[in-house]
Amino acid sequence: MPQRPLAQRMPVSEIVVDLIHRTRALPVPVRYGATIGMVAVIFALQQAAGPLLPEGYPILPFFIAILLSAALFDHGTGLLAVTLSALLAATFPITPDGRPRVEETGELVAIGLFVAVGATMAFVIESLHRAIAAQRAAHADLLQSERKRIILLHEFRHRTRNDLGSLVALLHLRARAAGSAAAQEGLREAAQHALALARVHTRLSAADLDDGVMIDTSVFLHGLCADLGSATAAEGLRPVVLTMDAEAHPLDSERGVQLGLVLNETVTNALKYAFPEDRQGRIHVRFWREGGEFVLTVTDDGIGLPPEGDLDPAPSSAPHGSGLGTRLLRALAAQLRGSFARHPGPGGAGTLAELRFPVPQPGRRP
Repeated sequence: MPQRPLAQRMPVSEIVVDLIHRTRALPVPVRYGATIGMVAVIFALQQAAGPLLPEGYPILPFFIAILLSAALFDHGTGLLAVTLSALLAATFPITPDGRPRVEETGELVAIGLFVAVGATMAFVIESLHRAIAAQRAAHADLLQSERKRIILLHEFRHRTRNDLGSLVALLHLRARAAGSAAAQEGLREAAQHALALARVHTRLSAADLDDGVMIDTSVFLHGLCADLGSATAAEGLRPVVLTMDAEAHPLDSERGVQLGLVLNETVTNALKYAFPEDRQGRIHVRFWREGGEFVLTVTDDGIGLPPEGDLDPAPSSAPHGSGLGTRLLRALAAQLRGSFARHPGPGGAGTLAELRFPVPQPGRRP
């Protein structure tokens, strides 16, 4: 039978705490009966080993019964063990000549100290029990709150996807009813951006790392590329091969939205403008960590950059990088505290779009 992975095994401390939690929940007669039994066992062992014990220390073994009863049950059973142990030590002859231990003043003092120390042990252990119980309750409340937060976050994502889907449908309807070509184009572009955002939210849920906050970048980006490839095939666009190579890193979902929108925009631009006249080609997406930065590149073997350096249609008089798509990509990069740029592809052929942004520090928001 395969062993349970080490990371999933319950720590020994948790096993002990769970055991004590169960024993403290036993019925009162069981707890007190077990305490009497432990004291009796210690007393029997002490009587059997009496001649072997150092003189002046025969009462010490009873501390074992006090410790076990207080630790496994409660301070009441610990005090019962103290009382029974003191009575047994004071009443029964446990020395070779059969003298009761209460005949000498020194023995009375020793038993008194034993009672004081034993009672203190019982109350200290009870305080530890209560502190551990409070900690467990607080941890349980925290887990419950975390579960509720994750459920609400998934519900929010689900509603967001539905709302964005409705928005896309509405924008397409308005585009068909628009009176001018410019209005139709603007509404269709708005619908595409809303669809991209819906696609990103769908893939955030699929790449979630079970905490509602962090995502797996490899699962997320591969899923987005698969969606873009499927959409391209469904729309009957030119035959372009889309490939993906992404390293797996944890990334918060807020940055994941921005990263996904950059990927969607760059791949969509390459599909639209890099391969005119139904020419074939390839688009390769890569994501990796380079030192303290994450790097996303989208490389195509298309016609390359236009003179103004932007793949978005723009007037011939527009300055370098003034297209709406480029401005959007740079705004998304700025939200990631990073940078976005386009360069000629390898060997001067095609185009390479590159996003760089710093690896986020734990607990730091973009």
